[in-house]
Amino acid sequence: MLTKSRNIFILILVTGLLLVTAAAVSGQGQVAQSDTPTSAFAVSVSGLAFVPVLPDTPYRQDTTRQLLSLTGTEPARFQFTAPLFLPDRSRLVSMTVFGEDFDPQGAVVVRLKRCHHGQPLCTVLAVAHSVDANAAGPFDTGPIPVFSEAQVDNSLYTYLLELELSAMANSGLRSVRLTLENGPPPTPAPVSAWQLSGDTTTFNVPTGGLSRVRICTDDLSHLDNVTHYPRLLVDGRTTTLESNTCVTVWGQDIQIRRGLNAGPSSGTYQIMP
Repeated sequence: MLTKSRNIFILILVTGLLLVTAAAVSGQGQVAQSDTPTSAFAVSVSGLAFVPVLPDTPYRQDTTRQLLSLTGTEPARFQFTAPLFLPDRSRLVSMTVFGEDFDPQGAVVVRLKRCHHGQPLCTVLAVAHSVDANAAGPFDTGPIPVFSEAQVDNSLYTYLLELELSAMANSGLRSVRLTLENGPPPTPAPVSAWQLSGDTTTFNVPTGGLSRVRICTDDLSHLDNVTHYPRLLVDGRTTTLESNTCVTVWGQDIQIRRGLNAGPSSGTYQIMP
């Protein structure tokens, strides 16, 4: 009887341990699946950091009021700019503008712009207007959402603030606050192969638009001389590739070519994030 009771006790003890272990494993699985919260942060630019586009712009920087304003007496419209230095891969969320507007005929307008490195093209991501804030003195536009393409990519673009100032009567810009979020880490780019052999003399890299691409070559020592090495064409610009090397370029029309009498060549390419 004692032995039977002892066996029952051991069975209950083992069952309890198994249940506790299963609960612990289940809890660990839930923790592993939890998402990391997105952290928001701000980047601020003083109005005193803006510089005029035209050298003869009549303006003043009031360090007491922390205000950039016009000094002329005649109604006019002038532009100022301020560069931005934003963390790569962060995500732009909104823009808030602070200032003063006592002029019912003028306005304080700020645009957040993104510009291509290699093309004369800028995109407006957000616009803040003192009139929209019903300004009759000091104003705060509140958060203005960013339109689109919110992820910062310093490899392809520069970012700046553009101020269009037409408000007189001691009106002006005090500051701009950008709200951003930490972006996810870049997704590893898949590696694909390219090959030039037989009747194939041109390989078109499938960029799908303006892209940053890493192109590598295999061993080219079997070719007669370097003049038979494949050439890389990026938007019309030509570069001769070398053996067992990699280059990173960005463009829209990217091709790898070889001469008609050149031997076969191969390598890999990656569309970078």
